[in-house]
Amino acid sequence: MDKSRVIDILKQIIAEDLDLNIGYDQVDDAASFLEDGLALDSISMAEFINLLERRFQIRILDEDLESATFQSLDNVAALVQKRLAESACEVGA
Repeated sequence: MDKSRVIDILKQIIAEDLDLNIGYDQVDDAASFLEDGLALDSISMAEFINLLERRFQIRILDEDLESATFQSLDNVAALVQKRLAESACEVGA
């Protein structure tokens, strides 16, 4: 799955599945999930990670939970692509 499609799905999750009162078009590609950006609290972040795992059928590992990962949609999309590639390798093995 290409990065633009992953980012599109991430925006949908943020706009439609999280209770943030933010529309799809309002989700800034460069916005951090923490601090000054979307400012997700720990509960919202856990819900977001759960939604990622379900929507993409991937597993987010403890090592993925670094703040740098959640500094932008691009970083999260890169993580999703990495996990998708790993799960495809496991299926093909």
